[in-house]
Amino acid sequence: MKGSKKPIYLILIAILLMGVLAACSSNNEKNAGSTGSGAASSTPSAGASGEASGDVNEAIKDPYELTIALPVFGAVPKDLKDVQAEINKITQAKINTTVTILPISIGTWTQQMNLMMSSGEKLDLAFTFGQMYSSSVASGQIVELDELLKEYGQGAVEAVGADNLKAALLNGKTYGVPVTGAFATQSAIFMRKDLVDKYKIDVNSIKKFQDLEPVFQTIKDNEAGVVPLVSGLTTPLEYHRMYDKLGDRYGVLPGYDNELKLVNLFETQEYADQVSLMHKWFKAGYINKDSATTQTTVEEMVKAGKGFSYFMANKPDMLAGEIRLVGKEMIMIPLSEAYSTTSDMLVGLYTIAQQSKNPERAMMMLNLMYSDSAITNLLAWGVEGKHYVKVSETQIDYPQGVNSETVGYKISGYLTGNQMNTYVFKNDEPDLWEKTRAFNDSAIKSKAFGFAFDSAPVKNEETAVKNVIEQYRKIIETGTIDPADKLAEFNEKLKSAGIEKIIAEKQKQLDAWAAAKQ
Repeated sequence: MKGSKKPIYLILIAILLMGVLAACSSNNEKNAGSTGSGAASSTPSAGASGEASGDVNEAIKDPYELTIALPVFGAVPKDLKDVQAEINKITQAKINTTVTILPISIGTWTQQMNLMMSSGEKLDLAFTFGQMYSSSVASGQIVELDELLKEYGQGAVEAVGADNLKAALLNGKTYGVPVTGAFATQSAIFMRKDLVDKYKIDVNSIKKFQDLEPVFQTIKDNEAGVVPLVSGLTTPLEYHRMYDKLGDRYGVLPGYDNELKLVNLFETQEYADQVSLMHKWFKAGYINKDSATTQTTVEEMVKAGKGFSYFMANKPDMLAGEIRLVGKEMIMIPLSEAYSTTSDMLVGLYTIAQQSKNPERAMMMLNLMYSDSAITNLLAWGVEGKHYVKVSETQIDYPQGVNSETVGYKISGYLTGNQMNTYVFKNDEPDLWEKTRAFNDSAIKSKAFGFAFDSAPVKNEETAVKNVIEQYRKIIETGTIDPADKLAEFNEKLKSAGIEKIIAEKQKQLDAWAAAKQ
């Protein structure tokens, strides 16, 4: 992502194995380069246009104290209260609301959110990870938003896009607003540029996995101590697929179409061929020997000089972010076309907690997060002059004497909601968000885009299958063991755990979803 922020994919991998994000704003107020974190209007407003109606004025006549829960990946920013104070200058003027940002460590996020929801503790808005969305709806933790969006959230609808917002529908109703950014992704490999240049590697000749073998052999033969392909917290195959994984890979849609007929990925010839290739590479010494057990990220390995390349899901902002994480010049080589699925769309969402005492005001706040660039940039970057300085109309840098290690405020960029309404860091391309929109538009859209699986009917089977996956998938997909010895056993255990029942239920729901669209 931008600046010192970790890319979304690393965060979600570390938490739920799941990267982060697209819609544009069209008026001057929503142009990140036009308002920055400037002063708020003194006129109360809540709608997309920023104008107050009589109904809105009536709705905000009494002050309200609103609480937003955000996951924190690391230490709580020491200047969080300063940022909160600046946000409140705007929200008090516009919607007669003061905001308390409640930071919760990602390590205890799920437990704390469940406790807050069940106890009725003060909470209005909360970030919700895509993998937790349907279960949060099923458990009644978050409220339906459709009427609230119509009345007070048109700025958020415009930012995300009405068609994209349909991806958040569950049983025909909307319960969350997706964060914006790249709503598509593509398989790619990232390589150290110094070694690519040193060995005059023809990157234009690399189109598929097999094209990488002579490259890996060159690195293995000439760079002692450097692993050609590093595998870290997740497996190489996690980022290379030509199917819609429909959230969990328990029943996938080949080619993003297949006439909406699901298959068991782990029984496909494609999967067998890929894991066999990984084993071939592992035996050849192309993959790190501890790939099945390491808790180190691929970026950390390359930064330490121990690796040459790694597979990753690519988005327009990814390369610059990877370079910052690795501390070395990198190049990116795409290995697939860009594709867009519900999972890519629902990386994360903002939701209103069931115990909110004022859902209307919560929606007004959510609307500001998506439509008011002053709010968005405060959430993303902090206070201008203290945490960042502008170097152009769209780009920022750290103030003199401040760097990524000493800055008093930093969060993950996608937590801002509409990050396409924010400045970009100076090393990012100035037109990053325009390129992101073009990337989204160019992507292959899955025929199942918008479908979300409700796993409640097969909750027990899903737990059992997950346990089998955790036991086998990493050792198979990193090439650590010969799939000829374990793949059949893996599939038998998946069947015993109930994967076929899960796929049948998912197919039933997918068919019903498709029928309802006609």
